[in-house]
Formats: sequence, structure tokens, C-alpha cells
Amino acid sequence: MPEADKPGLSPEAEAQRRKTKAKIRTIRIWFWVVMSLFAGFFFLSQCALSKPKAKQAIIESCIKNVPFSEKWQADLKTAGLEGQSAGVIDDYCTCMWDEPLEKLTEKQIQSFSKISAQAQLDLLGGAARFEARDKQCMAALKAP
Repeated sequence: MPEADKPGLSPEAEAQRRKTKAKIRTIRIWFWVVMSLFAGFFFLSQCALSKPKAKQAIIESCIKNVPFSEKWQADLKTAGLEGQSAGVIDDYCTCMWDEPLEKLTEKQIQSFSKISAQAQLDLLGGAARFEARDKQCMAALKAP
């Protein structure tokens, strides 16, 4: 039986009931809209890497990829650390990336992966500066 055909409800009571249901429906809709906005902003804030998270991701990428480089193996051999890659890679990558990334703003770090390799190198001080940093970090590995 349709709700409007229920016996015993006066037209005024029926109008009041519909008005109340409409208000509840409006409140529910706005509740879900607001909750969706909160959830959306939360997930957006998680997508944008903060500076420490971005630095950590870059250093972890270095740790995973550098050991497979021929240059890395040659540098270890030259430094007398042949076969010790697993033991020194953390220190090397932290040395190579921590200070240069610390100088960048959070916005620069977030856009770092979107720019060209040459622009990345320029942002880090240029090729000469990066090579000098590589030599400094390799020397630091020999010291202990």
C-alpha cells in the first residue's frame, strides 16, 4: 500500500512527514558530500610526498639501483672495498643525496621526478658538483 494511501493520516500530517523526510534526506546528502571531501583531501595529502618522505624514497631508490652500476663496482674496487657493496651502499647513498636534497624546497622535491635529467642535475648543483660529491662520499667510505 503506498504511503500516501495509509489510513488515519491527515493531509497536514502527511505534508509534515514528507517535509521531515526531505530534510533528513538533505542532511544525509550533505553529510556524504562533506565526508567525501574530507576523505578526498586526506588522500590527496598522502599522495603529495613531504620532503622527508621524498628524500627517503630517493635514497631507497639509490640503494636499490646503484649496486648494479658498473661504475659503482669499479669505484668499490678502486677504494679497496670490493665485495662490500651491501655494507657500504646505505652510507654512500645517504651521503650522495641527503645534503643536496636538503637544500631544495619541498615544491622542488615534489616536482623533481617531472623534470628532465639535465634539469635535475642543474638543480643539484651541476655535473661537476655531483662528481665532486661522489668522490667525497667514496672517500668517506674508505675512512672508517
